[in-house]
Amino acid sequence: MNLLLKKVRGTSIWLYYFCRFAVRQFYRQRGLQIASSLAYATLLSLVPLITVMFGFLGGLPVFEKVGGFIENFIIANFVPAFGDTIQSYLHEFSLKTSQLTATGVTILIIIALMLLATIDNALNIIWHVQVRRRPAARFLVYWSILTLGPLLVGVGIFLTTYVLSLSIVSDVKASLGLELQLLSWLPFLSSAIAFTLLYILMPNCVVSRRHAIIGGVVAAILFEYAKFGFGVYISSYSTYEAMYGAIAVIPIFLIWIYTSWVIVILGAHITFCLSAFRLGAEIAGSRGPEWTFADACDVIALLWSGQKSGTTLTYAGLRKSGIKLPLHQINEIMNALDEANWIQPDPKGGWLLSRDMSELTLMD
Repeated sequence: MNLLLKKVRGTSIWLYYFCRFAVRQFYRQRGLQIASSLAYATLLSLVPLITVMFGFLGGLPVFEKVGGFIENFIIANFVPAFGDTIQSYLHEFSLKTSQLTATGVTILIIIALMLLATIDNALNIIWHVQVRRRPAARFLVYWSILTLGPLLVGVGIFLTTYVLSLSIVSDVKASLGLELQLLSWLPFLSSAIAFTLLYILMPNCVVSRRHAIIGGVVAAILFEYAKFGFGVYISSYSTYEAMYGAIAVIPIFLIWIYTSWVIVILGAHITFCLSAFRLGAEIAGSRGPEWTFADACDVIALLWSGQKSGTTLTYAGLRKSGIKLPLHQINEIMNALDEANWIQPDPKGGWLLSRDMSELTLMD
């Protein structure tokens, strides 16, 4: 019993100081201001973004019948209360954009990519990334999100529909209401997966997958509560409709976009803080020590050992070797070594020493 009480007390203390640390980081890096700038950029780029994504999806014959269902599913589950009005506006805009020339379509794609670049910059600031991706690499990441995003959504819905249509599952879902349960959990799972992938892929650094999953799940939970609360507010109060009349949907939709981005940025800070948080430093009221020259030498020694054995150095390998620096500080060391052309990143997320240590001098 005493052991259980100690664990509960220790967990409560950790949660309190972690939440304080995460909230402090959120306000220190102007999380609300970043969310407002992203909301403004989203308002300008939403129609081009949806047009490009669903235009790509509609170009695939296998998803011709699924596209409308996906659109209805996203609007109904991710835009509370006033989704029908927004959907009609977006559908009207999309019909008009289908008449654009090649130049117009190119401009739409550029605007959509600019929104993704804004998101990329915001997340890299959170992770203290100083070295950004090369333009070609950034374009590949953004284009993958634009094309693979709707494709993965379509595949997920297609597989869910296929599994539910199997004769083996039909009897089970009829007796247990399996179909309703799966569909009710689908918005939450979609949000959690989307947030997790965003926190892993966007920052130009190594992000712990476990931390990204935790941050993605927390953001998805907050998003579901925000949808419920926003829906209750819209259905209970008619202030905006009385003030703005027919255009009341515009300020309401802008508020919802801003709320959504606050949740996304907060989830990103939680993901970052899971690797940067140190309980002792937070209790002492300090930010904790920064990395030193000795820390960099320890990392270089591990890289050299990996070079001699023909293996890459990963973040997990650093932890096992006794390097207890937060992930963002390790990324700072690796960025400094990368700028000096000492290392090469491995496609699997590790690092390789690219210099011959016998040829290096103390000046290097």
